[in-house]
Amino acid sequence: MVRNFKRGFTLIELIVTIAILAIVMALAVPDFTSTIQNNTIASINNNLVNSLNYARSEAMKRGVPVSVCATSDNSYSACGSQWQLGWMVFVNPTGGSTLSNTTAAPTLRVERITDQSATISVSPSVNIATYNSTGFPNASTGNVAFTIKATGCTTDAGRRLTISLTGRPVITNVTCP
Repeated sequence: MVRNFKRGFTLIELIVTIAILAIVMALAVPDFTSTIQNNTIASINNNLVNSLNYARSEAMKRGVPVSVCATSDNSYSACGSQWQLGWMVFVNPTGGSTLSNTTAAPTLRVERITDQSATISVSPSVNIATYNSTGFPNASTGNVAFTIKATGCTTDAGRRLTISLTGRPVITNVTCP
């Protein structure tokens, strides 16, 4: 006796499966979006901590001031006030507030931020953080706080990075609006 079975899905089974998948995706996508934004904040925070620690160690190693400054634009060739675009680490023998990219004062590192949903505010408003040859921050750098948030971040996903008077970055979570 030969049975003739047809294998496959019926149209109703396919529609029900797609409906269930749509419901699950509708619940999962917003949660996944906030995870991506929260990871973006953490990544920017970690990169800023690494740059500050690098500047501090280079200042002690070289015996001259080393600075971290906000970029002026996407060319990353001058100091400015655009922290949300990125920053530069450079040798700053004069301890001034401008980037002098010469052999004696080279740019050591450039950090670009590609995710423009992030905002970085600085209090008090400074565009440069300088470490002297002993690894301590200059007077204008101590107790500077960087607050990093992203559009749509949730709960306490924001970060505040404060440069202590000894030069060590201290990180705390802050609530997003």
